[in-house]
Amino acid sequence: MKIVIVGAGGAVGSVIADWLSRQPEYDQIVLAGRKRDTLKKTLDKMKGKEKAKIAIVDANNIADMKKCFRGADMVVNSTLPRYFLKIMKACLDVGTNYIDMATDLAVMNDEPFKPVKKVPLDLQLQQDKAWKKKDIAAMLCWGVDPGAVNVFTRYAADGMDEVEEIKIRDGDKSVIEGYDRFYAPWSPDTLIEEVAYMNSLIWTNGHWERRPPLTVSEEWEFPPPVGKLKVWLVDHEETQCLPRFIDKGCKEMNFMIHLDDEWVDVVRALRKVGLVDAKPVKVRTGVKVVPRDVVTACMASPVDPNIQSKTKGHTCVGAAVIGKKDGQRIMHYIWNTMSHEECWKEYKATATPTQVAIPTAIAVTLFAQGKIQERGVFTPEMLDPKPILNAFTKYGFKWEEMKKKLD
Repeated sequence: MKIVIVGAGGAVGSVIADWLSRQPEYDQIVLAGRKRDTLKKTLDKMKGKEKAKIAIVDANNIADMKKCFRGADMVVNSTLPRYFLKIMKACLDVGTNYIDMATDLAVMNDEPFKPVKKVPLDLQLQQDKAWKKKDIAAMLCWGVDPGAVNVFTRYAADGMDEVEEIKIRDGDKSVIEGYDRFYAPWSPDTLIEEVAYMNSLIWTNGHWERRPPLTVSEEWEFPPPVGKLKVWLVDHEETQCLPRFIDKGCKEMNFMIHLDDEWVDVVRALRKVGLVDAKPVKVRTGVKVVPRDVVTACMASPVDPNIQSKTKGHTCVGAAVIGKKDGQRIMHYIWNTMSHEECWKEYKATATPTQVAIPTAIAVTLFAQGKIQERGVFTPEMLDPKPILNAFTKYGFKWEEMKKKLD
């Protein structure tokens, strides 16, 4: 099977490439991206590097991508969300299957506290008939969150008669030894967009609304060794799909992620002076620059080995589903925990990108094995969760669960 990974030089794409190269299902892996030096670094750390080759591709150029994608069995999209629709079009045009880990949140940013009728994911979901007509699949929102948590949510919901609330919680209790600058453990552009630029989408009283960024927080007790952390409401893909596809009456749904107080203070300051914006501004020399690009250019790369190797601690990502079974209110909480140190030893990456990469790579493998046979455009919770959870266990993506009765 031939796989093309767009953005293979990034934190997530590099781990996907390494993981897939170790599996017998794949004989060709194309590492696609704009920068040869970053792609070469990915190639050098792959266990099955003899299967791989580098292709210089511009994700903003559909014709360029079509040349690269022809003859591939699947394209793995691990680049910035702003390129997703173009990558999907290139895949559809040449008849290649597709998988991604996010959507382009910034294409819609409705005013807070007003009903929202359409969400960014709709721009992908509405292509379903076209993909089915070509008998190919577009697998949306894999990774860990979204991705594994969607599977966790579907599995928990299947055990309930009705669902009241879905809570997705993402926590990272870690330190980077000897480093105290502003840092993002995955794409700085994506993280700043989700946290500081976008009004956060929620599902409340059975419909979508938005809230201003960095205005809602709570304390969440993550399983050991992570423990209690402050989490913040941010914009994320799960809220766009889970409440409507988990069809059991869900009234409330949100996504919250841990951000430490200093990180929040920095991002708030950047937002106040317009440095999280993606629209070009003219500086004194007359040159136009994108403020967010300036910020991210000053930040360390999430694939910098000097930082990744010094990151210590754990991440925990999970879904808590509250509902009723036989009249009894219950909560079913399912999560995955990873160690930064262990991921560095195995993949030369921290737990943050590894946690996103492994479920994606497992989904690609299930498709390669014919265990995911759906065609068209679909998200993880639209599939039977049990075979996917079994595959998670088989391939070492550990998940744990806890059920408890409520009042």
